[in-house]
Amino acid sequence: MASQAPPSSPSPPSAAIPVAPKPKRNATVYDAVAGRVSSQGFITKQLNFAPARDTTSSTTAAVPPEAVLFRRKNAPIRFAEHDIYFANEREPQLNLPDSDLLKALHCYTTDFYSRAAPGGGASDWRSLDETALIALGILVEEAGRLGGAADLVFTEGAQIIERPPSEKLRGQSSRSPPTQFNKSDDDRPSKKRRVKRAKATDIDE
Repeated sequence: MASQAPPSSPSPPSAAIPVAPKPKRNATVYDAVAGRVSSQGFITKQLNFAPARDTTSSTTAAVPPEAVLFRRKNAPIRFAEHDIYFANEREPQLNLPDSDLLKALHCYTTDFYSRAAPGGGASDWRSLDETALIALGILVEEAGRLGGAADLVFTEGAQIIERPPSEKLRGQSSRSPPTQFNKSDDDRPSKKRRVKRAKATDIDE
């Protein structure tokens, strides 16, 4: 009689691999400048509105950068008489670019890289830092002062090779001398006939 194989014991359940929670990304001033932050956090791409609501929700309205900055923990206190956020306006010698211009430049650059660069421009995050943004603003303002030909500032000029003076003289000597054109008859001085004086006669005396 054939022996029966012992029943196989059930395999222990495989232990679930713990998945590390994705760290929460905090909104930065750069996100606020790009218009991606509301009073409740990041603005989602897919917006859901209640059918009975006829006003815009605060979760879809972007807030200015200073609102994001001063809502942070340990943020300094702002005073109307001495606002540290707009301290550059009290120092005329700094001559920083206009803040609205910097916001527009940063917003345009962010949208451009998010659509044109691979991966939504993730590899270029924080490449346009404060120094680069201010430098870009200065360039745009200076180009605006130049007027209609301001775009030539950002183009490369044609390379002109100047010949040494010795080569210029050598080239001129090898050429044939200029042709002497005859003067026309109109340009020649007119000849005047000398009037002969009559000899004195006895009658004149």
